[in-house]
Amino acid sequence: MVSRIYAFGALIFLVVQSVAQNVEHSIYLIGDAGKDTTPGPALLILEEELKLHPTSSVLFLGDNIYPAGLEGKEGAKKQRLSELKLLSQLERTENHEGYVFWIPGNHDWKAGRWQGHWLVKKEAEFVESFYAKQGTIKNDTGAVFFPKEGFPGPDLQQITEHNYDLITIDVQWWLQDQFFHKVPTENGLTKKKMEQLFLERLDSLLARSTKSGAKTIIAAHHPMYSNGHHGAAKQPFRFILNWVPPFQLFGLIGLNRAMVQDIPQPRYKRIRNRILNIINKYQGVIYVSGHDHNLQYLKKENNHYLVSGAGSKRSSLSGDKYGASFMDDTNYGFMRLDVMDNGRIQCHVFGHTTGTIIYSFWLD
Repeated sequence: MVSRIYAFGALIFLVVQSVAQNVEHSIYLIGDAGKDTTPGPALLILEEELKLHPTSSVLFLGDNIYPAGLEGKEGAKKQRLSELKLLSQLERTENHEGYVFWIPGNHDWKAGRWQGHWLVKKEAEFVESFYAKQGTIKNDTGAVFFPKEGFPGPDLQQITEHNYDLITIDVQWWLQDQFFHKVPTENGLTKKKMEQLFLERLDSLLARSTKSGAKTIIAAHHPMYSNGHHGAAKQPFRFILNWVPPFQLFGLIGLNRAMVQDIPQPRYKRIRNRILNIINKYQGVIYVSGHDHNLQYLKKENNHYLVSGAGSKRSSLSGDKYGASFMDDTNYGFMRLDVMDNGRIQCHVFGHTTGTIIYSFWLD
């Protein structure tokens, strides 16, 4: 009789555990998907996934148009080519019924060149007009492309029905600035004051979100940690360009655009450290990014850092400098966060070599 009671109790426990582990909502993360005018393998897999999960959320994590954003004159061949690269992604979510969010990357900023800020705003208008015409996604009324107006953010979207807060930021705002094309600021503020305001807002939003009990997601193009190309030291070339006269002239005239995109570069490193000082005050924050063309997961200071930048390009990893829990550089792919109704989050990594999930792990 006692053994039957234990067996029945174990069965009840398993049933309760099974129910508690049901997926409440899924969030897809795909970055750097703007290389091709027709959808590549990662986008095609994403399209099939969204048919199975029509009310999920989708985050496009920047570098939506290679090599230099929505460039070209209206109706010209170059602009039409850029539009086709954007449409190859937009059309995968054409009939989607959930939330879809987009953020810019450095290539959307014309890869650091003059007029980059204008092209980001131009791309935002194109993306949001596409969804306004479709009218199927939940946020189709101008609340799709963030941060707004080419500013660094942070912008907050509270998805209350799925209990997550999305905070969008744009690190490229700091990396874009050159002496011949200054990035704009809000209300005529100085760049220093803009940075102070950004950090204060980020701190305030994280405090509010983590206190509310919502899942807190920061979406950016640029990673805080990466074992890929953009996390590598690249010495001695970086030191020469940044610290040795007369080679510093290349930086002054904006010819070091590629180097400025790497974590160890002084300008990137400075703003990254200031952002991390804010994030590290909290726990359970999920920071999602692209930029490096591979798939990575790192846990630091009880916060989670995901790199999902294999949407249309692949680049090799360069060791494990930052201590990753998962890395892959063999697949075009993306990630999916499954938020369980007991609050836990499971991440599934999709890759083109199998056409489905290649790895799964919990964000605990």
